[in-house]
Amino acid sequence: MGLDQPYQKGGTARWMLILVLGCTLLSPDSSSQADGRSPEKLFNAGVNCQERLLNSPKRQKLRQNWENCIRRFTAFLAQFPKHPQAEKSLFVLGELYAGLYHHSNKPRDNEKSREYYRTLISSYPDGSYTREAQQRLDHLKKPERPVLITTIQNIRHWVYPDYTRLVLDMDRDIEFRQENSRDDPNGEILRITLNRTRLSPEAKKGVSELTDGLLQRITLRPSATDGVQVYINIKNLREPPKIIPLSNPGRLVIDLFGPTPAGDPDPPDPPDPSLPKTPGGRTVVAQVQPLDVKTIVIDPGHGGKDPGAIGRTGVTEKDVVLDIGLRLRRLIQERLGKKVIMTREDDTFIPLDDRTLIANSKKADLFVSIHVNSHPQRRTRGVEIYHLGQSSDRHAMAVAARENNVSMQSLDNLDRTVKQILFDLGRDYNMDQSQNLAYFTRQSFQTTLENRYDYTVVDHGVKRAPFYVLLNSNMPSILAEVSFISNPTEEQLLRQSLYRQAIAESLFQGIRAYLAALKPIS
Repeated sequence: MGLDQPYQKGGTARWMLILVLGCTLLSPDSSSQADGRSPEKLFNAGVNCQERLLNSPKRQKLRQNWENCIRRFTAFLAQFPKHPQAEKSLFVLGELYAGLYHHSNKPRDNEKSREYYRTLISSYPDGSYTREAQQRLDHLKKPERPVLITTIQNIRHWVYPDYTRLVLDMDRDIEFRQENSRDDPNGEILRITLNRTRLSPEAKKGVSELTDGLLQRITLRPSATDGVQVYINIKNLREPPKIIPLSNPGRLVIDLFGPTPAGDPDPPDPPDPSLPKTPGGRTVVAQVQPLDVKTIVIDPGHGGKDPGAIGRTGVTEKDVVLDIGLRLRRLIQERLGKKVIMTREDDTFIPLDDRTLIANSKKADLFVSIHVNSHPQRRTRGVEIYHLGQSSDRHAMAVAARENNVSMQSLDNLDRTVKQILFDLGRDYNMDQSQNLAYFTRQSFQTTLENRYDYTVVDHGVKRAPFYVLLNSNMPSILAEVSFISNPTEEQLLRQSLYRQAIAESLFQGIRAYLAALKPIS
């Protein structure tokens, strides 16, 4: 609690102030003023300091000179809160902070000045300085928040035959608005508006290079209202563009999926109620849209400079999940004969954007991201399987915030973006299949891990959350939190090769059960 706490009326504010000021006696800078001198000497020392300061423009340029005088008056108030000069000391402190703000332009100094004036008015409603303090307060404007201009620092792009990614690198997080362009009566031009945004010289150069493939559908131009507008021709695209704001660092990712090939069949009919169910009771829809799974991407989370979660004995998430991922690759290759692509095969840092770029560009059919969990309550243990969606609960949001390396507030914004994307897509095929894969994997952990390792699994169920790696992938995808490294028992288990192998077997059996359900019914 301090002077910049919310204002309280009446004598309470005065005693709150005195309590805080009393703490200044404990600081080295204030102790010299609390040496037993009379109140008159202490007060006069402050007055003399103020006079020297105001009479010397050179001294006013240094913050420490203002703070030196401020300390003298706060020390006086801390020792003699009921002294007749206490009212004037409050007024002088308001003046000192107002003068300091004039030179520093720091909002905190402005608020300190206002707080001292308000405290004086509350504590001395009929005092000698009350009227003047109110006049000062009326004329002391609240500092206006500066208008921040976002700069698009760079433009990056990747072009493949039927898939293109464009990334706008920003110097801070960005908010945007998207709508169909009013200039296009057919609704085939999507307009993205970035307010208070400008293009750097490097970005302007990047705009001129948007000439390959689907990039020809994208145009960037300054708007008339200090912003940038992005226009995308969405005619005949296979699906709506994915437009996703990311943080740390701020950037906007735009994914385009090529035009619908000529002669594509009509959309499939809804699934037949007689079709088989997943372990979670959901209808398997693959029979109405067969999926030939040839390539599976395994994504061991974190790596390199990013250790992920760390256990109390030093076990790191990045090492555990890499080992599990390599074991899973071997199982898939040897037992299923599928092509497996690793987003990383060693202790290398791979940005979140690049992980899904690998999967999308290689036209992968499945994406499995492997992580270990962490929780403030050390007794929490078990397994959670995630697919893309709005957060199931606050814990799911906290897990996604940690894995995305963003704040909860940033993730809340992303949660709303996910809601819009899911609304645009409806219940598309990838979403249904991601849920199927998640339920099969959950069931596999309950059986395989317990049978092979004789360890009772705490099942936290299938959950939804806006993980970047799931949001940006264009194939059925899940994120598995395979244990809690914050739990002492599971941290020790994660050290053991046999336990890691059992986890890899659990993931494998989930994938195999999912693939088996995709086979047409005879």
